[in-house]
Amino acid sequence: MKTLKTALIVVIALCLGAAATYIGLPVLKSLRAVFEWERVEKQTLTLLQSEAMAFLVTDRIASQIVVSVSESNILLGQREGYLIGTASLYYGMDMKELTKDSIQLRDHQILVTLPPAKELDFAVDLESLQFISKVSGTVALVDWLKGKDMHAELRAQFKPKAIEYMKKNGMIPDRQKILSRLNSMSALLTEQIGLKVTFQ
Repeated sequence: MKTLKTALIVVIALCLGAAATYIGLPVLKSLRAVFEWERVEKQTLTLLQSEAMAFLVTDRIASQIVVSVSESNILLGQREGYLIGTASLYYGMDMKELTKDSIQLRDHQILVTLPPAKELDFAVDLESLQFISKVSGTVALVDWLKGKDMHAELRAQFKPKAIEYMKKNGMIPDRQKILSRLNSMSALLTEQIGLKVTFQ
């Protein structure tokens, strides 16, 4: 009799445990889902443009650039930020601008009139970029309310300020300097062609 009671208690306990597990498991899963991050990974490849280019890059000018903003207000406080990074300007000629009239044969020499020199590409080393900011709590709140983004402001200024700095410091060569360099190397072309090549 005692064994039968014990067996009955064990069976009831097992049934109750199974029922509790059956009812409680979905609840536990729902609770766990609240604290888990849903991760979605996507890979998108879009071909924007494919274009054949013919550039004569005469100079690659690299420099570290610092762009800053500094503002202060008696009531709000200080708003200061710096964006530091390395930029490279690729400078030269777009050879697609050459025409039939650009190349002439005169007095046993080939005269090549090159198109105007210009900026061909501007690249920023993203790994070199550093953003440093110092703002008071009040200024940060006002910026947030106005939708102002100091980092975006400085990024927008980076290229024009970099080119301005390069020009001001004589880093971008003028046309005469480029032509002088090309003409000093034209001896190699002269040997191959048998005619003197002059760039102008």
